[in-house]
Parts: sequence; structure tokens; C-alpha cells
Amino acid sequence: MTCITKDLLLKFFAEAPISLRALVHYRVVSVFGKPFDYYLLEEPWRVYEVLEKALGRHNADLITKAISDWLRKNGCSAAAEEVKKALSEKSYWSK
Repeated sequence: MTCITKDLLLKFFAEAPISLRALVHYRVVSVFGKPFDYYLLEEPWRVYEVLEKALGRHNADLITKAISDWLRKNGCSAAAEEVKKALSEKSYWSK
């Protein structure tokens, strides 16, 4: 069990550089027709899939690593693989 929450994910993206937020937002809207915030709030188990399809696997993995690093700095020790799992599995969010 990790401490990854929707609130922490939203805070990470709110604090991310505007260039990253803009890139993610516009790529996700162009591919999925919905803003990235929708997935963070309503379907967090699809966030990795959304990032991967909108930005490519390498970039999705870089963002996952950045989330992991940010979480660690904010008191939540979650390895990148844990973050990826949380952002990929619905069962994580049904607890």
C-alpha cells in the first residue's frame, strides 16, 4: 500500500513547469478529447495509459519517475514502478 492519492497527483501537476503541463494537456486533449485533469480525478488508473498513448512510452516513464521523485520529496516514498502500477490498475483506487 502506498500513499499515492488523487490530491497528491493534482498537486504534482499543479507544481510542474507550465511547459510540461501545457504539453500534456494539449496532447491528451488531441488524442482523447478530454483534458488530462479528467483522468487524474475520475480515472486515475488510466493515467499511465493516457500518458503513454499521448506522449509515448519513454515520456510516460519519465513523468512517472518525476512523480516518484516529487512524492519522495513530499513524504511519500513510492518507487517509479509503484507509481506506474497505481496509475495503471483500477484495483489500487477501489480501496
